[in-house]
Amino acid sequence: MRLAWAAALGVALAAQAAQAGDLRGRLVLDLPGAQLADFAPVVVYLESGAPRRAPRRGAALRQREAQFAPAFLAVGTGDPVAMPNEDDIFHNVFSFSAPNDFDLGLYPGGESRSVTFHHAGVVKVYCSIHEAMSATIFVAPTPWYAVAGADGRFAIEGVPPGRYRVRTWAEKLPPTARELQVGSGVTSLEIRLGEAAAP
Repeated sequence: MRLAWAAALGVALAAQAAQAGDLRGRLVLDLPGAQLADFAPVVVYLESGAPRRAPRRGAALRQREAQFAPAFLAVGTGDPVAMPNEDDIFHNVFSFSAPNDFDLGLYPGGESRSVTFHHAGVVKVYCSIHEAMSATIFVAPTPWYAVAGADGRFAIEGVPPGRYRVRTWAEKLPPTARELQVGSGVTSLEIRLGEAAAP
């Protein structure tokens, strides 16, 4: 009985994966004389009114040469973020960004601690010993997100077909939002950012 149930579940999950689509697009900056790279990073993410599940992704924010690497990281709510210390000195990684505030305490090189963020939002990360160390983590409220490349292109793969609200986030640009239907194939999208962008 259990084997039959497991087999049926496997078939259902495989069918869902086969139906999943990809969203591929490009960001266009509507600010004359400015380059998109001047406003990076930009995160594109999908929101849906219906509850949808996707596998959790792991990420890492490394401490290397008394700096955080990378200086910017995007994750989804519920994703674990490892914070390995790759230096030969102690670090103390912390954040005051409520409700995602945390303090990992002092730990030496060769050790790693982790944080799981359960709330969407921006998390500013610091080291209490080294004032020059800082990083930003954007916690998306959904598992479907991407950080756009320097050329403005982005791809969000494995999206279950359905209607979504596509949102963008950048520290130096106003957010955008629009409705979009994602199918089982490849859905293409152009998003305009800046003062002339449509609301």
